[in-house]
Amino acid sequence: MKYATPYDIGIGDRVEYKGNTYDVLINYVKGETDSKGYTPNINRTILIDSTDTRTTCLDYRQLEVTEQITDHGVLV
Repeated sequence: MKYATPYDIGIGDRVEYKGNTYDVLINYVKGETDSKGYTPNINRTILIDSTDTRTTCLDYRQLEVTEQITDHGVLV
């Protein structure tokens, strides 16, 4: 499953990106100010793998959702 918008990306979602599996660590949406006052000028998703290596994805349409976290638990 692919994300329809960058707003659908949740922290903790498990995704595949360029053949590797990652968890979503941070999702920045263009023009949305975060709690620390940062407003990004592009969409950007920070991913982390099982070895704590961070990777940045600039196009959310390249992410393939394998597990999506909801308010009620895991949605597969």
